[in-house]
Amino acid sequence: MRKPSPGVQALSIAVAGLVLAVMPALALTNSSNQEARHQIERAKIYREAYPLISETDLYCSFYAHQGELPDLRIVAAEKGEEKILLSDNDLCFINKGKNDGLEIGQVFIIIEIGQSLGEHGSLALKQGRGHIVFLEDNRGVARIEKACGRVMVGDFLVPFEEKESLLGKDLGFEAFAEGEPGAVGTIIYLQGDYNQIGPGHWGIIDIGESSGAMVGQQMTIYKQEREDLPRMAIGNLVIIDTRPTTATVKILSASDSVRKGLKVQAK
Repeated sequence: MRKPSPGVQALSIAVAGLVLAVMPALALTNSSNQEARHQIERAKIYREAYPLISETDLYCSFYAHQGELPDLRIVAAEKGEEKILLSDNDLCFINKGKNDGLEIGQVFIIIEIGQSLGEHGSLALKQGRGHIVFLEDNRGVARIEKACGRVMVGDFLVPFEEKESLLGKDLGFEAFAEGEPGAVGTIIYLQGDYNQIGPGHWGIIDIGESSGAMVGQQMTIYKQEREDLPRMAIGNLVIIDTRPTTATVKILSASDSVRKGLKVQAK
């Protein structure tokens, strides 16, 4: 067998070297393409699942308060002569102390009791959060951590309960579809006492834990122009807070304005 000439041998070595040099680059390109596809898939998932319930929904909304008013409240403010509305880091004085079981570091939600909701109690607006920094036997001092509304002397404090925000997908609605099997309720209050609201706003419905309502549950909003006409779905909402007979909700999507008195039904 004839031995290859030196020129052919050199050419073969050069080609082999070129292949070895290109192979890592091809592997890197394939890896980059796979990573890009992975990023696209992740973006797609993120687009489909977004925060249905945020921290603002949990700690800065409102609910229907029933029963006696809380005992703990703000009775004065360190800068009470300078300002009416308290803000982050402001100090305020409270009417309970060590003898009432309070401890330094305890965190509370600050609520303002608003208008009457009839048989459903009173509107309780979550105005911020604060924690206790000093205590005597029958009084104490609290610091405002996060004000998300108007914090004022006279507001009440209720124990803070940490809750988780919720990622999910708006399940949407069909204008005309077969009735759903879930509990049926009525919208009894709209944020700001407005006549109508839209996506992103809050409201209160007249069904709660006793009817199986749960935080994160989505419900369809219906309107019915006349009794002899079928009802029509106009929106979708999610429950963000539950009480025994009421729930606070957030409108996720709507094809028409959402008004007090409209019916809602659990999916």
